[in-house]
Amino acid sequence: MKFARQFTGELIGTFLMCFLGIGAVAVATLFGALTGPGQVGLVWGLAIAIGIYVTRNLSDAHFNPAVSISMILAGKMKVRDLPAYLLGQCAGAFLAAGSLWVLFGDSVAKNLSNNGLTMSTNSIGSAATIWCEVFPNTANGTVPMMVGAFAEGFGVFLLCLVILSLTSDENKGKPSSLIAPLFIGLTITVLINVIGPLTDAGLNPARDIMPRLWAACVGWGSICFGNNIMDTICVYVIGPFVGGIVAALVYRYILKPMHIKKNDDEVEA
Repeated sequence: MKFARQFTGELIGTFLMCFLGIGAVAVATLFGALTGPGQVGLVWGLAIAIGIYVTRNLSDAHFNPAVSISMILAGKMKVRDLPAYLLGQCAGAFLAAGSLWVLFGDSVAKNLSNNGLTMSTNSIGSAATIWCEVFPNTANGTVPMMVGAFAEGFGVFLLCLVILSLTSDENKGKPSSLIAPLFIGLTITVLINVIGPLTDAGLNPARDIMPRLWAACVGWGSICFGNNIMDTICVYVIGPFVGGIVAALVYRYILKPMHIKKNDDEVEA
């Protein structure tokens, strides 16, 4: 029963996050309905907050394998619960990618036709990027693989540090649990504004990999995993996991003891 509850919570929350967030990318790419990382990032932030509110009584509302690993290392989650979280996250992201294809598949075909492309002759700048993140995501700068991996990893480091700080009892300055999801969502919004122009700001291995797999299933071809699959894995998978791990260690062994010490000092005073 616990496995089913956690799996369902992560599936629904990750689905909502990816359907609404990647959906924002889709309407921006295909219809110009949203412009720039600011508007798209705001949708992502609200989508995450909504997902947390809907599912946090079922699971701890991670929606992200890197966050789940971070919570384990921070001592806030049991290793035995990890399979339910990972399976739910991957299933939710894959179902969201499929649902978006149903909605926008015809519009994608029109977009490719207008640009003289097909799914077998697509390019990095085509509608495929709705499902397949790319780096560099800019014509105005240079983003080597190591820079991309650092951007994604540091983004997840900040995200996990915020989540730990806003949900840990040791931090007496944290906001009410009623509004904490909004601040977590807004953290994603600002990260997308800073990192998005470099790497699309995936910040989540499940959110990145599962839409790529869907794109491969429907025939996008070699673009699904970028120009170099190892570079793609380093940027969008290894980078986020490293960032989450470092955040957990920093919070558990540096910030958490400081919070506890401050609380003890206040009691003694």
